Amino acid sequence: MNEMNLTNTVPAPLPKLPSADSSPDRHEIHINITNKAFDGLARQGMTFPQGNCEVVDNALAAALPGDKARICIALAPDNDQNYLNLAVADWGRGMDLDALTNALQLGSLPTGTNRLNEHGFGLLNALACLSGGTGDWCIYTRSQPGNYYRVSGPFDLTMIVEQVDTLDLASGLNLHWADPSTVVCVRVPMTIARTMQRQGNRRLTDLATMRTWLIEHLGVAYRGFLALDSETLEPSAKIVVTVGDSAVLVPPIHVPMMMTHTEHFQVELGGQIVTLTYVYGLLDRSMRDHLVQGGKVRYYYQGSQPTQGIDIRLGKRVIATAQLGEIWRKEDGSALSRHNAYNDFVGELLIPELPRGVLSTLTNKTGIDRTDPDWDKVFEALAAYPPVKNAQSAGEKELRLRWMQMLKATNPEDDVTGEVTVWPTGTRIDVTDRTKSGKCDIYELKAGKGEPQDLYQLRMYWDGLVLSGVQPTRGVLLAAGFAEHMAAMLPLMNALPAPLFPDGSPSAPYNFSLATHAEKQLV
Repeated sequence: MNEMNLTNTVPAPLPKLPSADSSPDRHEIHINITNKAFDGLARQGMTFPQGNCEVVDNALAAALPGDKARICIALAPDNDQNYLNLAVADWGRGMDLDALTNALQLGSLPTGTNRLNEHGFGLLNALACLSGGTGDWCIYTRSQPGNYYRVSGPFDLTMIVEQVDTLDLASGLNLHWADPSTVVCVRVPMTIARTMQRQGNRRLTDLATMRTWLIEHLGVAYRGFLALDSETLEPSAKIVVTVGDSAVLVPPIHVPMMMTHTEHFQVELGGQIVTLTYVYGLLDRSMRDHLVQGGKVRYYYQGSQPTQGIDIRLGKRVIATAQLGEIWRKEDGSALSRHNAYNDFVGELLIPELPRGVLSTLTNKTGIDRTDPDWDKVFEALAAYPPVKNAQSAGEKELRLRWMQMLKATNPEDDVTGEVTVWPTGTRIDVTDRTKSGKCDIYELKAGKGEPQDLYQLRMYWDGLVLSGVQPTRGVLLAAGFAEHMAAMLPLMNALPAPLFPDGSPSAPYNFSLATHAEKQLV
């Protein structure tokens, strides 16, 4: 992962506030809920990444007009190994006392028009879930240069705000840029932090490894903000995650798919006609294995039942992933069941930025709000494009048909077919291109990456033809790309002894080659 130099803030323990009457620069904020509600907020089933995203959403919405959003998420060990320290900092507009008071109310009135501040529950949701409801947290914020307002948890019905002139962060929490506008600090129970992993793999304590998991979640959720703009060639936001003196930029993580289809359709939403774009295709496992700083993603796009389905992106924010039965229905109206037949099916529904209140999400932003009738309109339109079963096989069938059409268009007199069989088992060659003059080219086609066994499959076709008295002239493995060392394997395969014809006469040497979809314009 790419590392960058850091500007360190002063390390210190998470602050504890003195009594309310010890300084004139102190204020009381009265929270409009009961003590019991704080515990309830912590038990909504939100994960560590979801809690982080609530805070990051606020930070993105706070970006100053015309500026790129800058966000730093810092992780550091706690003195107690059952906890870690977290800080989320931004360099946006910050909050004055009135804005801070409003932000700490349950269901506070969202400020501005940015739909990232959709419900007015985000900050309390995040603090309660990340801290375990009654744990320690602290907020520093300022709307102009000068002193910070500081308020610290645990939650109580009355919170004390103090003005301070410096940040006083837990030891090891390092921010990438100096002078942030807002910093949200939380002492997170390790049991909550590990929810960034899938169940059954939640024993990690190494923060550098945990950062890799967090980067994956952030890269998926905010890929629209992190991707380069086609005109400016700049992202609209930069997110950095630090562990000690090491800082890593979060990359945009796109849906790894190939053999894509794109559909556009219009839906009336919020009183206006909106054009939606639906892109779907086959899971590209090779791309998937290089998405996080050149490494493999470990949570999303795994080719498994929990990760099959499509993502939904509204504006630049991915608001839902792995949607299948949540969208599509069976003939009897029940939800489409997850099944291994859908493991290679992936896609993304792209919805343009819409006003707040249109296509709403759940209050804690962990999913879409199915009580919103506008979502029914969207999903009714998507019903025309049901998910593809056995997408790998379907993709390769489509690939074979397209390649045969291309061969036929180039050489109309050739006999191009996918019906030639060899061996007593009736093994079918993917594509055969023959002429009366003796050409007999054979092809093995793969929608994804070509593997060594695919090249050996081509040899089986070749041998079967020779043993039936037909001399192949060329054998081509046609794939999206190739596994490591395939180029080195090729000459070794061609040097192997070819079989004899049925009458005992020698056949021509092997003539295998590799070609990509791009090279053959089969994209």
